[in-house]
Amino acid sequence: MYQDITLTIENRIAHLQINRPECLNAIRIQTYQDIIAALKEADQSDDVSIIVLSGANNAFTAGNDISDLVGDQPQTLMACVQEIIETSNAITKPLIAAVEKVAVGIGTTILLHCDMVVSATNTRFRVPFANLGVCPEGASSYMLERNVGPKVAAELLMTGRFFNAEEALQWGLVNQTCEKGEAIDKAMTLAKELLKQPLPSLIATKRLMKKDYINLIPEVSQNELNEFVALLSSESTQGRIKAMLKGA
Repeated sequence: MYQDITLTIENRIAHLQINRPECLNAIRIQTYQDIIAALKEADQSDDVSIIVLSGANNAFTAGNDISDLVGDQPQTLMACVQEIIETSNAITKPLIAAVEKVAVGIGTTILLHCDMVVSATNTRFRVPFANLGVCPEGASSYMLERNVGPKVAAELLMTGRFFNAEEALQWGLVNQTCEKGEAIDKAMTLAKELLKQPLPSLIATKRLMKKDYINLIPEVSQNELNEFVALLSSESTQGRIKAMLKGA
């Protein structure tokens, strides 16, 4: 049913795994479409109480497949980014991410919309939008500041530097860290703990925690994408991206 992901449902836990290991699970348009559909399927299923998101081969995701940022694809890509943020923001059931090795761009920003995150200690995070000549996406201009504070958010978004799992834990971007290769097991253990609670209670708790900003996220994300598209169309940004593709 899905081309770029796998979705398994067992014992009331839906495991959605990004499955493009040949490119560190980089997310292309097809991948976005698959993730969006699978998240909706899991959230609507009577057989699912908890959703776990991970990447194949002990890597989360290297972010957008930058080949989609050139040519005639950017508008379709941006529509996918908007929809995945709106979808992950609207998920009613607990959403847990298991992160290993790399979480770049959307690989970091989508974590801001997960309820809990388990990260291996070897994970490197990055939001390199300025480096590409664009701007934040995924409502990260709001959610990252909300999570880590304005000074740290500005540093990460403006420098695009890598940061590690220890920093992510210190800032509250992840709930816990673990040894390399253990993130999915730890996330599943956490999911099983949540299964002990009544699902209506978990859903109500999540709804109440998000009530102050849930309706704001689509607007923030759309404003970001308007700026993103304008910057992306510039000659200098296209030059940066094409240079990166040549060096890949």
